[in-house]
Formats: sequence, C-alpha cells, structure tokens
Amino acid sequence: MATPPTPPSARDNVVGVVLIVAAVLVGVLLLVKGYDSEGGVAATDTKPVASSTTTTTAPPASTTTVAAKPPAQVSVKVANASGVSGVAGKTRTALQGKGYTQVAVSDAPSVVQSTVVYYAEGAKGDAEALAAALGLGAGAVQAMPSPPPVSLGGATVLVLAGPDLAS
Repeated sequence: MATPPTPPSARDNVVGVVLIVAAVLVGVLLLVKGYDSEGGVAATDTKPVASSTTTTTAPPASTTTVAAKPPAQVSVKVANASGVSGVAGKTRTALQGKGYTQVAVSDAPSVVQSTVVYYAEGAKGDAEALAAALGLGAGAVQAMPSPPPVSLGGATVLVLAGPDLAS
C-alpha cells in the first residue's frame, strides 16, 4: 500500500509566492526598460498602443531618438564663425537662458555660411536638443569631423555660430 503524498507546507507556499512575485517584477522591468541589441538597457521613446485585452508599447516607426541629457549636464563650445564680433558671446547668453551652464566660447578659424552644431560620439541627442533651443533645424546637426575645427576643451557639442545667429 502506497503512502499518500504529503501536502505542501506553509513555508513551501510562501517560497512559491515570493518566486512568482520576483519573476513578475523582473518581467515588468524588462518590458518597461527594454534592451538594445548589445544587451544594455535601451533608452527609446515609445508610445503606448492599446489592444482589446492588454496595453503594449511599440518603438517609433523607423528612427531611434537618442535621449538627451539635461541642458546643465551638456558641455558646449561655441565658436564664432560668422565674421561678426560678439556672436559667440551672444549665443552663449541665449544658451544659458535655456539652462545650458557649461558653455565656453572662442573664435573659429574660418567663416561658415550658416550655423552648424557638431556632436561627439554619443552626444547626438544633446546636439539635436541644443539646435532646437537655438531655433535651428535638424539639418544643422552633424557628426563631429576629425579633427574638430576648433579645440573642444572637453565639450561634447560644438556650435559654429554662423551669420544666421548674428542677427
């Protein structure tokens, strides 16, 4: 005659509930944060998409926006490339009014046709936000050339202030 199985103890029930709660929390974290192709946490803008039974998130259609740091954390160099005296200082004052506190100024070695915002690797989102703060279009934002047109002094975003910022 076989002995009947013993019922689970209260301790077994508690352990099971704790494991389930932990698994649900990890799952929610993974769904909320997401991961990029290299296994790191991805910082992408997503919009909720409602379904008849659940709410899910979908990435933007074809572009990924790199998250920008707060303006006070962005190191900026403004170089006067307009041919008009005082444009770099005027641009620095405008950026400081928008919350950019780490702004150095200098002169560029040559004049540009219109303002260009260059970004160092990993700072594209910062450059895009800065360009928007100056009222510039997305076409003004470009990857930093090598070598940079002026000494960066640790800046990750370089503004070559052109004649369009002189007025």
